[in-house]
Amino acid sequence: MAAELHTDGLQWMLEVCFTEEQSVPASFYIGLATDASLAETASLGDQTEVSGTGYARQAVASNSTDITSAATGTNDYKITTSTETFTAGGTWTGANTYFLATTVDDSGVLIASGPLSETITLEDTDTLTIAVQVNLTG
Repeated sequence: MAAELHTDGLQWMLEVCFTEEQSVPASFYIGLATDASLAETASLGDQTEVSGTGYARQAVASNSTDITSAATGTNDYKITTSTETFTAGGTWTGANTYFLATTVDDSGVLIASGPLSETITLEDTDTLTIAVQVNLTG
């Protein structure tokens, strides 16, 4: 699934790469939201995160094992996170969107998000696996 880059995420990437105003965190986090989509200008606190017993954002280490990069065409590149598993400890209703963030809470930056293939409800012990892919086109 390809993700939409968000304005805050683009600014954060530029600040990491060129001005060192930001630094790469030890981990990034994949989360689930009930929003049908998130606007390009959305911030991390703008989304309505899934809630329910056992729900937590899933950590993806900032290394070349958990995040791989590859060329996808003449001038195109992508990163893909490791596949992470969400396991419900109760009922989680209405997951529509996944997102990639710099923190486990809303104090960080929303980098990217994308739609799930359908609205998902998880019951106790159900699992959902997600790998986030972010594309850059030159």
